[in-house]
Amino acid sequence: MADTVRYGLISTAEIGFTAHVPGAKTSANSELVAVSSRNLATAEAAAKENGIPLAFGSYQEMIDSDEIDAVINTLPNSMHHEWSIKAAEAGKHVLCEKPLSATMQEAREMKAAAEANNVVLVEAFTPRWNQQMRTVRKLIADGEIGDVIRLDAGLSFFVDDPANIRLIKDLAGGSMMDAGCYAVYAVRFAMSAEPVQAFAFDRKREPVEVDTTMSGFLQFPNGAVGYVWSSTEGPRQRVFRAVGSKGIIELGDAFSETDSVTVIRGEDEREVMEMTSPNRFQVQLDEFSECVLTGKQPEFPADDALRNMASVLAIYESAESGKPVAVEQI
Repeated sequence: MADTVRYGLISTAEIGFTAHVPGAKTSANSELVAVSSRNLATAEAAAKENGIPLAFGSYQEMIDSDEIDAVINTLPNSMHHEWSIKAAEAGKHVLCEKPLSATMQEAREMKAAAEANNVVLVEAFTPRWNQQMRTVRKLIADGEIGDVIRLDAGLSFFVDDPANIRLIKDLAGGSMMDAGCYAVYAVRFAMSAEPVQAFAFDRKREPVEVDTTMSGFLQFPNGAVGYVWSSTEGPRQRVFRAVGSKGIIELGDAFSETDSVTVIRGEDEREVMEMTSPNRFQVQLDEFSECVLTGKQPEFPADDALRNMASVLAIYESAESGKPVAVEQI
């Protein structure tokens, strides 16, 4: 049996080279061997620059190649569905960048294709591999801050290029789809529970047709409310905070692998927990490759992606309707 999974990048999107390539270089069971583009010259240039052996001038050509075992789908959101299914049908395992899809129907079809072709399908949410977020989850589960009352999770950064895929409606752009899905994931992960209701407001910066800022509220079964927000028109922020009946948990940077976890108990007792996590993209590849090589079930299977999408889409529906929306339970 092989001891290494050979990956190919679908597209030359920046995250493939800034995040997945470094992660693969330090992974013991993963190797990034190919990159594909709709233009062969583009693929060859990217391969040469990043030390990747193989370049393909079409996504389908790479997917059909016997030189790879799995793909990392870094295409725009609107294209995740089509090419993840084509990869699955070619017998290739699929690690798909977030969000998994643009609709629940697409997500279900992607899951069905993976199951029908006996391949692994996982959504690439890397912060869940950081010890910081895992520590937050355990502290809450252990009752360290009592009953959780509310949470605050959000991401923002400024995008002013109208050609950026985050601002294009036909590519399923939008601040909540691109960045806010991380905030939604953070509160779900921290609570180890699924929201039951959403209420939200959006803002569109003209002439952009998608949300450039989204402010959403997710209610959990115990009554706690997560305030999840995102923006592509503000300063860089990556925030997480949980408030309970007995204390507060704070992360200065929700994605940092070196940031501390601060626990405030009562009025003035403050505990700062220093920790360093390994490269989260490497850990993600380590686990995904282990699942491919051994048949182990992913810690976060496709259903987890459907659950996150259910909350994200409920936020969008509420912002459009101006009314609370029930979150579909998966």
